[in-house]
Amino acid sequence: MKIGIVGHEDNIERIQEVLKKKFNFIEGHPIKMHNMSQINTTISYIKEHFEDFEGIIFTGKFPYEIINHNMHSKLPWVYLENDESQLQRILLEATLKKYLNVKNITIDSYDIATVNEIYRGFGFSPDDFTLYTSNINTLSNHLIKNLYDFHKKQHILSQTTAITGISTVYKMLQEDHVPSMLLTPNRVSIVNKIHALLEKIKTQTMSINQIVVISVEHDLGNDYDLDLENDYGIMLMKTKITEEIYKFAQSIQAAVVENEKSYMLFTTRKILEYETKNLRELPILNKVKRRTNHTISMGIGFGMTAREAKSNAYLGKNKAIKMGGNQCFVVYDKNKMDRVTPLDQKEDRMSDYNFKSISEATGISVNNIYQLKSIMDLYKKDTFTSQELSKEFGNSLRSMNRIIEKLELAGYIEVVGKRIIGKAGRPSRVLKLLI
Repeated sequence: MKIGIVGHEDNIERIQEVLKKKFNFIEGHPIKMHNMSQINTTISYIKEHFEDFEGIIFTGKFPYEIINHNMHSKLPWVYLENDESQLQRILLEATLKKYLNVKNITIDSYDIATVNEIYRGFGFSPDDFTLYTSNINTLSNHLIKNLYDFHKKQHILSQTTAITGISTVYKMLQEDHVPSMLLTPNRVSIVNKIHALLEKIKTQTMSINQIVVISVEHDLGNDYDLDLENDYGIMLMKTKITEEIYKFAQSIQAAVVENEKSYMLFTTRKILEYETKNLRELPILNKVKRRTNHTISMGIGFGMTAREAKSNAYLGKNKAIKMGGNQCFVVYDKNKMDRVTPLDQKEDRMSDYNFKSISEATGISVNNIYQLKSIMDLYKKDTFTSQELSKEFGNSLRSMNRIIEKLELAGYIEVVGKRIIGKAGRPSRVLKLLI
């Protein structure tokens, strides 16, 4: 098996070492890209030689995003990510080995919320450190120079220590004697990404895959009818939404058909389920909302033919629009439809402990607690009948009543009234969820 390795030669060597020790059946082929001037050459090389590789691994997020923005992949791609443990290691090394000041830093590979959380984990309060993060466009033709200037100028002004995830920037800073640290992937993260790439390759080469069509539409509403002076704002918002949709399409190896305000994505069930952890993780909804302050509606349609999958995707999308948007419905066939309402992990991180404590007190899984909270958020209320909850959960009334009983015994549900459903029959209890 042969895979391409794209990025700086230093990290290419690290990946090659792991391949030799742990994956001796894989041949890694280096595709060096040190600066922005090599983008077109790199893209041309990949296009000309894609049949030589079964997959590609990028040495970092920057080279991945740049290449991904400029070409559509015909191969499975993964990239090495900068996780929290990696930054923790670098901060400790900077302090204990290099004796650098890590209370006053510039950083280009993490968002400010992640870095603040790591410092709080070290016991620092916000007043104990100063942090400068770059807001430089990663797709700029002058990315390397801009990042170098950002670190150097801030060091001159504030005597900061630079932390960068780009080897070329690090070497430039070192040559100018700017105190700096390079974020490098550890062996475990490399091994995990190679396993992820192998799984993608395996999935793509399966000969029988059910067709999946994804229909996406902007939830523009009346905003779309704004007068001409706001045309630029609409165009900018649509551009950002389109960028997120194409990123998502790249991750699921999907072909995209685009029109004025909607998109159709074509992929396979195996790839989609692998990339979304069996449709449990669908971060595109929250990413679009965070970047544009607008939302999208999605429908995922399964089928044995493209026509059937497309029809089901439209059904799911229209259902999402009717339910208020910013959600996704999965349609397996006309008789089976599920809603996907993934919680925003960053926004709900502070709620995790509460959900876990409820789970421990009731014996109900955390996933079921999350689902109950999603139903409350979706309908913007906390009172339901057992029949309503059963329908939203997609399980039997008997199973739902068992969950309700456990919540009631632990004090997380109380009966606040009764309601007659239909023209006759016994009244159903109205239950208030206290989660």
